[in-house]
Amino acid sequence: MVTVHYFFDPMCGWCYGATPLAEILHVAPNINLVLHAGGMIRRREMDEGFRTMAQGFDKKIALTTGQLFSKDYHNRLSSNKTIILDSYITAQAVSVMEQLCGRGFDILKAIQQAHYQLARDVSDLSCLTSIARQLGIKESEWLSLMRLKEKHIDDDIQQNQYLMNQWGLSGFPSFVTEKEGSLALLPHENYYQAHSQFKSLIEQL
Repeated sequence: MVTVHYFFDPMCGWCYGATPLAEILHVAPNINLVLHAGGMIRRREMDEGFRTMAQGFDKKIALTTGQLFSKDYHNRLSSNKTIILDSYITAQAVSVMEQLCGRGFDILKAIQQAHYQLARDVSDLSCLTSIARQLGIKESEWLSLMRLKEKHIDDDIQQNQYLMNQWGLSGFPSFVTEKEGSLALLPHENYYQAHSQFKSLIEQL
């Protein structure tokens, strides 16, 4: 069994672009995928400049990775509606789901789909709770654990950022393999639209 450390941020467009690759790792029988949430954006409202910059990056990500950014999502970015991005509450949700039932990756993927395809406000606790319910989680238990995790999410993210610095990682997404005590960076950028080749690479690890 090979451990792959996945350093991600739920609000990172490139991480959304890498989701099909992360899913290959998630389901591979020879891989133990360990999730490490970043802290790219502490709760922040998108201003006009931020929205314009995001749209430019989104076009590049879509072209490079083939991932869908929906018309509803683009319309939301182009509108005058308030948009809040929050890497911390979404990381909280991933951590809680992993703690509850080992399905952190499933809710990460669902959060990305809600944001980039359904144009929902994933910075809102009620939205995240709805996503958790759709994944079969009891709401009362979910909310209780979310309240507890809120007290520790900063420490979790700081530890993940420390590990990134220690391992010389420059940003999100990053995948690091750990096998028999040795670490190696997984060059995922070469496989954004070559999923079968990536799967073959993973099977050989």
